[in-house]
Amino acid sequence: MITRTIFDFAARQPDKTALVHDGQAFSYRAFAERIATARGLFARLGCSGSGVAALALTNMLDFWSFSLALRSLGLTTVAVASPQGLGELGLPDLRFVVTGGAETWPGLIEACEALGVGLLSVVSLDGETPLGLDDATVHGGHILQTSGTTGVHKKVLLDPSFETGFMRHRREVAGIGHDSVVACFAFGGWNGAGYKSPASAWFAGATVTIDQGPKTHLSLFEPGVTHATIIPSLLAAVLAEPEGAFPRRETLRLSVTSGTVTQDQIDQTKARITPLFFNRVGATEVGSFTSTRLDTPDDHRWHQLAAEVEIVDEQDQPVPLGEIGRVRVSTAGGPTSYLHDPETSRAFFKDGFFYPGDLAVFRADGRMALQGRVTGVINVKGQKISPEPIEDALRAALGVTGACLVSAQDPAGEEALHLVIETAAPLDPATLTAVLQRELNGFPGVHVHYAPALPRNPMGKMLRQAITALAVGARA
Repeated sequence: MITRTIFDFAARQPDKTALVHDGQAFSYRAFAERIATARGLFARLGCSGSGVAALALTNMLDFWSFSLALRSLGLTTVAVASPQGLGELGLPDLRFVVTGGAETWPGLIEACEALGVGLLSVVSLDGETPLGLDDATVHGGHILQTSGTTGVHKKVLLDPSFETGFMRHRREVAGIGHDSVVACFAFGGWNGAGYKSPASAWFAGATVTIDQGPKTHLSLFEPGVTHATIIPSLLAAVLAEPEGAFPRRETLRLSVTSGTVTQDQIDQTKARITPLFFNRVGATEVGSFTSTRLDTPDDHRWHQLAAEVEIVDEQDQPVPLGEIGRVRVSTAGGPTSYLHDPETSRAFFKDGFFYPGDLAVFRADGRMALQGRVTGVINVKGQKISPEPIEDALRAALGVTGACLVSAQDPAGEEALHLVIETAAPLDPATLTAVLQRELNGFPGVHVHYAPALPRNPMGKMLRQAITALAVGARA
């Protein structure tokens, strides 16, 4: 379990840096002492045993210290991003909510009262008596929430029984070792990016940096950083910095995940940031199942597998090479269901595999190209398309930050195709028409809408239900 691992490294390498948070360094010994002090506080207040503790924290130093302390007292933890998110958890065994003394979330007290759970505000750890670990310590798990791009945040329990192996696979895919320094930005503990990067690094005895300042994306260039996993929106922020704003790192291993990037962004990254640029495809439920170093244009589309992956038809039989089918990924050594949701679990987990909802095709050398999402397939007057590849092409051709294709019924009850473009000002009509004719050849027409910002989740993924509502409202 991760708390035990940190304490073990504190005994073996006490002075090695475990965490740098907003410029403040904590050795493994200091980090373990902070966790032990929080453990003493929670034990004194009776916060131990079974059940779930929700963490309403934006400060990631507090999140990790409190979460690992509570888990070492037998509790399962879950992070929330807002009072609304607390109300949507739907956990029958939620016991209390923990926040920090400097955290002021409007509506949090009311949300706790509505759920009938207590709110514990940790003002300070000063004066508390540390409580170390012993051989009888029972560790709880941590609940991650999926991206919610379909409108629902499904819950995934990382159980101590498999978490060590689960994180070992992640750090092997990312190339993280004992001497690595991993930039983790300021992703929240409720999602995979905010949890898995620090956790996998600490399981290796590595160093984690978390910067929650106004330009968190530039923490990528803190001294000694060797590894980072970035999302497209953060990468775009880095590339928007002026020339000379940061150094190029020849040995920095940078991976992009949770979305796609354009070939121009790939070229800029390799020229300005690092030649070691990787594309990873994964899911909260199974971690990364592809990892591809981006050296040639071919690498942009064709992914190298990093786990056991199959492409199957509707009868769950492998499809021939070159034929599009559904992706499924082995669940060996990881979660096999969603928490408290057997119906949804049956839809996504089956026969030892997780079905992430991606469509893909294999080629003879074993590489895989994604072909969009099963749930995102648009059917307009008998014609079906997977929107994601077309959206990527439109975004690159139009030079915009986002493009989303959705279908919705028109007043006559017919399905109509809508394109919502993320841009501050309308585009040149001639350029737009030419691009649409090339990329949407064969479709009877498309309703084009402009939005200064597309609805997205905290990881930058587009919220298609909200975008559909936006398009329908604009049409009306």
